[in-house]
Amino acid sequence: MDFVFGILGRTAVRLHGNVDVNWSSPRVRQVLAALLVSANHRVPVDELVAWVWAEHEQPPRNPLTTIHQYAARLRQVFDTYQVPARVEASKRGCLLEVAQESIDHVGFARAMAQARGFRDAGQGQRAHAQAVEAVGLWRDTPLADLQTEPAERWRTGWLRSEWIPANAFLATEQLAAGQAAAAVGRLGELQRTHPMQLSLTKLMVRALAAAERPSEATDYFLATHRRYREAGELRAADELLAVHDEVIIRGEGIFPRAPVPDPRAEAGEVPVVRHLPPDLEHVDGRDELLVELDAFTTDSAGRPRRGVVVVTGGPGVGKTAVAVRWAHRAAGRYRNNVVLLDMRGDSQARRAEAGEVVDTLLSLLDYPVDQVVSPVARAAKLTRLLERRPMLIVLDNVRSTDQVDSLIGVLASCTVVVVSRWQLKSLSAKLTPPVVTVLPLDPRHAGGLLVRRIGQRARHDRDGVAALIRMCQGNPLALTLVADRAAARTGTRLATLANSLQDAEMLLDLGDEGDLPARSLRSAFTVSYRALPPAEQRVFAVVGLHPGAEVSTEALAAADGRSVTAVRRSLDVLVAAHLIEYPADLDRYRVHDLLHVFAASLAGRLSDVDAARQRMLEFYLQAAFEAHRLLYPHKERPPLPQTLVPAEKPLFGSAVPARQWLLRERANLTSAVRVAAGHGRHDIAWMIPSVTGDVLDRHGFYDDIIVGLTVAADSAAAAGDVPAQASSLNDLGHVLLLVGNDSEAERFLQRALELVDAHGIVIGRISVLLNLARGRLHADRAKEATSMYEEALELARGLGEPERWAAAAHRLADALLEQHGREQDALRLYQEGLARRAGMDDVAGQIQSHIALGELYVRLGRFADAERQCRCASDLVNEGQHLPAAMKLNTVLARLRHAQGDDRMALRHAGRAVQLADRSRHATGQARAFAVLAEILHAHGNREDARSLWERAAELYRGRERVTKARQIEALLAELDAGGPLIPAAREGERDTVAMPPPRLRLGRVGGGADGRN
Repeated sequence: MDFVFGILGRTAVRLHGNVDVNWSSPRVRQVLAALLVSANHRVPVDELVAWVWAEHEQPPRNPLTTIHQYAARLRQVFDTYQVPARVEASKRGCLLEVAQESIDHVGFARAMAQARGFRDAGQGQRAHAQAVEAVGLWRDTPLADLQTEPAERWRTGWLRSEWIPANAFLATEQLAAGQAAAAVGRLGELQRTHPMQLSLTKLMVRALAAAERPSEATDYFLATHRRYREAGELRAADELLAVHDEVIIRGEGIFPRAPVPDPRAEAGEVPVVRHLPPDLEHVDGRDELLVELDAFTTDSAGRPRRGVVVVTGGPGVGKTAVAVRWAHRAAGRYRNNVVLLDMRGDSQARRAEAGEVVDTLLSLLDYPVDQVVSPVARAAKLTRLLERRPMLIVLDNVRSTDQVDSLIGVLASCTVVVVSRWQLKSLSAKLTPPVVTVLPLDPRHAGGLLVRRIGQRARHDRDGVAALIRMCQGNPLALTLVADRAAARTGTRLATLANSLQDAEMLLDLGDEGDLPARSLRSAFTVSYRALPPAEQRVFAVVGLHPGAEVSTEALAAADGRSVTAVRRSLDVLVAAHLIEYPADLDRYRVHDLLHVFAASLAGRLSDVDAARQRMLEFYLQAAFEAHRLLYPHKERPPLPQTLVPAEKPLFGSAVPARQWLLRERANLTSAVRVAAGHGRHDIAWMIPSVTGDVLDRHGFYDDIIVGLTVAADSAAAAGDVPAQASSLNDLGHVLLLVGNDSEAERFLQRALELVDAHGIVIGRISVLLNLARGRLHADRAKEATSMYEEALELARGLGEPERWAAAAHRLADALLEQHGREQDALRLYQEGLARRAGMDDVAGQIQSHIALGELYVRLGRFADAERQCRCASDLVNEGQHLPAAMKLNTVLARLRHAQGDDRMALRHAGRAVQLADRSRHATGQARAFAVLAEILHAHGNREDARSLWERAAELYRGRERVTKARQIEALLAELDAGGPLIPAAREGERDTVAMPPPRLRLGRVGGGADGRN
């Protein structure tokens, strides 16, 4: 199929019968490629520029003149080589007039439409040939010369809507024509670039099966199915599973998989052995596990594979249920010779040994056991019988490798499935068997189990079902017990039932109604617990003392009282018992919520429970204190409690791991504060928030700070520690101001002021005044704020206290900028604050000062000075460490670049500021970023997006009671509605008015939308 113009690869033109991709300069080829996408439609100049000039490139200063030049060069090429096309450029845009059928991507679409028509008419060969011709038009990645966002959108859309369906069509036709190997090759090549495309993955399973490569088909299916599940693509996973079952499990029309017949069985000489519990019709959410077992127990032809497979998982997750369901499903492959034996490894009864298993199997095979006295001879006889008659043997409830070790050789000709709640590492080391791990159910399947067992009531009470799902955490035993209780109490609302089961003891004992054997969660968990050695039992109970579900070895070692090395060995045993698990970090451990409840019930039995809890809380305080010392060496810290035993060696070697630890442990630290307050350690309860707040503030974790400080203030009051109480109230007010809750902040700050004044704490008065003044400034009461800041600065100078001196100078400068004509005074104060912060090596404070100076210099039109200050801030800012500072710096840089006329960089900085503000949920930062982005977009004529952003900024300022800033934005919106000469206030109360340049080009949304989200 010939074409004149090609964009399915590098931009090509057919010249003198040959396809040429180097027919002109790269930019001319790029302009033609962009026009070929919209051939015979006029493309606006600014849109064409966006298609051709990549983000990192400098766009033309005069776009229309530049496009005129490239249009002229295109006309010269067309005239020279007599190419049937014409191009024109004007203010209205650029137009390429050309016959549609001469463009390769258009010819591709038409050829595929014809191929589908042939298929529908039953003309398979013609459909195949036409599809081959269409696909042959592909030369390389479409629009290969264009690396811009519009080109990428078109390329992605074309691949999804045209290229992938066309190849799926061709592969289907190849399969129908018996060309399975060709289909596999085509699909394999495509999947290197489109690995998760469902239509291709389903076809690949069929193609591999049709090519008589079922083992590869199953391996491919398992890997792809797992990726779908991990990505949350459950519908795709289910569809792929259905295809696998059709072509691999049932083998419908793909390849024969009949078992080798046993002539003695056909003659009736050998009885069928089927020793299984009843089949389970419903095993929710386990389809993938059943498929894994199929894959591990069959060969490439679908026949049974001898060997050992281990099924493992924690207590109550349904390991036996999975094994029983799969054994019934697989029984036909073993001529119904299937046996499940309970090894009683997790039972109070004597566990089954190898000799008992041998005797049981001989009896099931109708062999007279009493004729052979020697256990060795019996095992040999069983081996010979099984060689002639292989079976599927499931050994359930295996406790350890030694319980089955001697059986493996006897059962060598069989498929053996070992089910255990232990990891059986010794067995794995000897045989390296495949392992199928049974995990808790995901919420979707957990809900399905509840609805199926409870019935109609659950279908109409989604909130109640959701509450039960959260409580059971995917544990099938817990779900079953809860569902049975709900079904038995038809008059009880499910939400009421969930609320009643918040009592940990009641939840653990649910199911123990006097019927034996007990089937409660406690009984299931106790089996694993009792099998542990004493040291490991203690560590598991200590896990119950920990307030969080994820814990480090060091914290557990502190509570346990043994060395970290010894505790780590105990934790390895707990992991092997599936009582805890490793997350990604190998020195941290996670415990399932239900097992955590069980561990907590055991913790109360420890003889030193109070002392162990105290040691754990003191560990968290000491670690947080040390981290703060490394991160903020210039800051004051309260003295540690005298009862605390100093650590033998530092926990952190430098500031970086200290910060990482604080962020990783923030949830545990917040929980530790609550635990400390609840057990009378008020000194720990108020001190932890005081040394963690700075880092959490830098990263925008305000909710954690507020929770911790609220408890801290109450604990300090309970302990009668006035300075600690005042400090906690002041810090709480500060954070509430940051999140926009000014009225609540005022209440706490006034109480803090009363305390410091009543007890003559001058340094405390400075801190409280700084925060109270900020609240006044937010409420458009600049004179009151200025007065408070001046008093705070005077007090700080008098004390010679550099941290508060710098803060007071900086805040006073902020207030002065709200008053016209005070810029020089503010500049002097910012510089004074910067000098103090540099003198005490306060990096975070220096960043803040440099950004404020940069913003002020932009306001004053001193762009070189602003550039220098922003560069200083940028050198100090680490975005991961100073999120609010990075957010503000990008806003200032956006204004600076806009003032300098570099609006592409201005847009990039503004979009980045929006993204950072969204991450931190910092309302003022979001409003500031939205406002500057709106100014830039409006300057380019994009009134719709600008309006949307200004409206959001005004709403955020109103919500945080920033009345002045909200009014300034609302005034801009009013002018926008009136159609008047909109001149945005370039300082939002902090900058001078700067007139915007006239509109030059219209830009789309930044960062995927007006809010900067992708």
